[in-house]
Amino acid sequence: MPSPIRILCLGNELLADDAFGLVAAEELRRRFPQMDVVFTTDSGFHLLDNLLEAKFICIIDCIQTDRVPPGTLYVLRSSDMKSTYGPSPHYVGLLETLYLARELLLNVPKDVIILAVEAADCLTLGGKMHDAVESAVGVAADLVAEIAQNWKRLGAYDEDSADGLGRAIATVSARWGSERIVTIYDVVFLSFPSFYPEMSDHVLGDSGESSQ
Repeated sequence: MPSPIRILCLGNELLADDAFGLVAAEELRRRFPQMDVVFTTDSGFHLLDNLLEAKFICIIDCIQTDRVPPGTLYVLRSSDMKSTYGPSPHYVGLLETLYLARELLLNVPKDVIILAVEAADCLTLGGKMHDAVESAVGVAADLVAEIAQNWKRLGAYDEDSADGLGRAIATVSARWGSERIVTIYDVVFLSFPSFYPEMSDHVLGDSGESSQ
């Protein structure tokens, strides 16, 4: 029987800080061997198989906004993101993939939690991961554990995810420091390396509101 909770780690282990997803996946598997943890370099429609048959999905990736120090962890829900548009119909990201799956009545979660670490460099082939980015692996792992624990206790896989997420963020912020986590609401334009791999600019929209 598939696990109701899946942690989907995205990235490219060859591109400096974009290896964060792989390192996070390895840490999660070490600490929580019973957890369904998947690492993939896929993007767009190729993510679809990894989004099916789970009641709750948490995605781990990296982002480069140059607005916060490297290693800061952004937290947001897919329901707080408005779809971004690429330069052609072939330009497909996570939100479009989720939308298509729901239109086809496929079994995908009502909401998806996204943990994205602020990167310093996602382009250097063979580059070393920034120390501050690597240090965020523990923060992300702790947050995943708290989120999963809240969902299991509440049995709220199909309910509004805000309450359980808020409790998890408060617990981990108290442990690591509130400056390590930024919660994002109402994101109009947001792209991640693994969601839109052809984009060299990873931008957090000016109309997004954040709170620490």
